[in-house]
Amino acid sequence: MLFEIKHSNHNHYTTVRIDNIICVSHCHTSYEILFVTEGKIAANIDGLEHIVSNGECIMILPMQIHSYCTVDNSKVEISIFSNDYIFDFYNETKDKELENPVTNYDFTDLQILNKSNDRFEIKSILYKYCSKLIKNGIRSAEKSSNDLSTKMVMYIQNNFKNNISLKQMAEKFGYNYNYLSAYFKTQFGCGYAEYVNRFRLEEAVKLLKKTNHSITQIAFESGFTSIRNFNDVFKKEYGISPLLYRKTQT
Repeated sequence: MLFEIKHSNHNHYTTVRIDNIICVSHCHTSYEILFVTEGKIAANIDGLEHIVSNGECIMILPMQIHSYCTVDNSKVEISIFSNDYIFDFYNETKDKELENPVTNYDFTDLQILNKSNDRFEIKSILYKYCSKLIKNGIRSAEKSSNDLSTKMVMYIQNNFKNNISLKQMAEKFGYNYNYLSAYFKTQFGCGYAEYVNRFRLEEAVKLLKKTNHSITQIAFESGFTSIRNFNDVFKKEYGISPLLYRKTQT
């Protein structure tokens, strides 16, 4: 998930491949098109679930809250790009949403998006899928980038490595604590602490796979306040300890 946020800057285009994708609800300022090359995934966009199968792709617009999970052994390739890559489409769909963000794709186009260094060639392919998706229909967005749920997600994903609390968030946005707690559960289907821990676990898993940092170091780098809490939360989610998880990845 964090790679999307890091590549949301001006005039940027990048791609990434992921096996058996799963990620917590998040949002960012970039566009992304996720292509399923094997299996099947479920994509949740602003509370609506879309099933995307091999040979299909789905577009996420800037600031849409979304998450992914694998339904059937999946391989996906994701193109991430800033607004100025498809500026005309951005202007056409600003403050709107796609009625159906899923369409099929041509494998040759995907190869170009992954391998080409010609930004005009890349833009031409991206516009091709913008055209396909806009023909599915567009409508006024039900929420804006200033929507409370969007602001909460952005706050959490920018600060999850710190010791943040729901009380702090309530004070920051000027809401009653009890109201915000109930609102959060309604919007995200879980409590605040559980949601924040999902971000921390994603970061921890990345560090377990890609670094030689100690388990204790990874716990604190991911935002956990104690190694005991990290081990308990990790084992509850993955069924094994962080140390054993790292051994299964080697």
